[in-house]
Amino acid sequence: MTGFNKPYPLYELPYSRDLMHMLRQQVDEDPARVAFRFRRGRQLEQRTISEFVGDIDALGTWLFREGLAGKHLAIIAPNSYPWLVAYFAIVGSGSIVVPIDKDLSTEEQARLLSHSESSFSFVADRLAEGVAGAAPQVSVRRFSELEALITQGKAALKAGERVFLDCPQDVDKLATIVYTSGTTGGSKGVMLTQANLMADINQGCRYFDPEGASLSVLPYHHMFGLVVALMMLVNWRSTVFINTGLKYLMPDFQESKPVTTMLVPLHIQTFHKMVMETAKKEGKYKKLRFAMKLSLALYSLGIDVRAKLLKDVRKPFGGQLRYILVGGAALDPYYEREFRAWGIDLIVAYGATECSPGIACGRNHYHRDGAVGLPVLDCEVRAAADGEIMIKGPIVMQGYWHDDAATAEALRDGWYASGDIGYVDKDGFVYLTGRKKNLIILSDGENVSPEALESRLGLIEGVSEVLVYQSGDEIVAEIFPEEARMGDQAWFDAQIARFNEKLPPAQRIRKVVLRDVEFPKNSSRKILRHEARKEKNHA
Repeated sequence: MTGFNKPYPLYELPYSRDLMHMLRQQVDEDPARVAFRFRRGRQLEQRTISEFVGDIDALGTWLFREGLAGKHLAIIAPNSYPWLVAYFAIVGSGSIVVPIDKDLSTEEQARLLSHSESSFSFVADRLAEGVAGAAPQVSVRRFSELEALITQGKAALKAGERVFLDCPQDVDKLATIVYTSGTTGGSKGVMLTQANLMADINQGCRYFDPEGASLSVLPYHHMFGLVVALMMLVNWRSTVFINTGLKYLMPDFQESKPVTTMLVPLHIQTFHKMVMETAKKEGKYKKLRFAMKLSLALYSLGIDVRAKLLKDVRKPFGGQLRYILVGGAALDPYYEREFRAWGIDLIVAYGATECSPGIACGRNHYHRDGAVGLPVLDCEVRAAADGEIMIKGPIVMQGYWHDDAATAEALRDGWYASGDIGYVDKDGFVYLTGRKKNLIILSDGENVSPEALESRLGLIEGVSEVLVYQSGDEIVAEIFPEEARMGDQAWFDAQIARFNEKLPPAQRIRKVVLRDVEFPKNSSRKILRHEARKEKNHA
């Protein structure tokens, strides 16, 4: 271990000008290094970094031959190796790539294709017919065709065609339009350049080292999943196992045996529940709790025997897992302590699509419970007078596509107004306390953060999901229970009464509403607050 949760020198990596430069440097260093592993059907496959770049070069050459270079090209498909080839080939050809969530309705996908002015899209086979019908102005190619297109491109490269290889990379030009998840309203098209992305990759990688093999889980159409949870791992020369769906997640842990993975809080809560319920079923809960207490006590003295002491807990995750970088939503510090006892450090990060996306991150051996990390290099983070977190630096977007009003509201004198409420401590760690738009403002002027309450309510036995909101002058907790407590109003009323005893009067929950279906969520597993409230208003 480097120190014991104290500052230490930043990591060093070669500087990359643009995405293709980042990859080509690695080919020059070690062309045979395995960059990716993944499932294709029942087979496990792998690709070296030189094979990856070769496929990108071939598809990029095909894009030029088809007259698509420089245009707006979309990708609508689940995570896969070909998805990554398509993304890098599009950006490398000087085109603008538009990643679109595969789980959106066909109508919404068509709307985003139109809004982004996309003329072409690579689409998952099962979605291709629907997208083609809903967006007839867009030329659609199925993902199953990519292999043949790459073959065509390789033939052209062999014949001496160099138009993609010699394509100049203007890093300040628009490279990608990424639509925000829209958890509190309509999605907006964030305009990012390669300069934005490379600032985040080059500087973010100096804070966190995956220290070995990694597992890529989060969706690539979101910037956290693509830039932080994929590109930064590639930049670190980590062998990345690509998870292609939640049903393969636990088998992929066993197969890839990752040292590092990157997840959202819902994954953390689910894994914690899985471990605890398994221990209870096997009659080992008290033994587990004792081992965790001992593990943390020794660790606090600088004696790290966590991996050995809690090896049975770590087995479902491949046995080698040491770090989980967590982002995308608030995480209760309780989970940081719980996982730490197992020998798995939760490194919390903070980001926004508008910031490419990484704004702050904890370090392998320097992080604080409850904080969302230290601002990445060359990035300024401050709290405005009203507590809103403001960000300035090369990671900040150009603006919102075709939305000057929203751009003017978000970008103020070079600062991005995040909409998050929080503060920065004396050591530079950033803390978040809620969302400005979600603040509950009661008649007496008291401001209450629903996220802070939700984080603690989620720890109550029987709570699977929870949303806190204002109704009149009351605070309401709407709960989707675990199966064993479904419809048990008396249980939750009693739990909330006990919960309220620890709160100041203004923050107390006055009403508990139970749901019988999950809350609507985006593909990053964040609850869509506006959709949930719309359901309630229409009920």
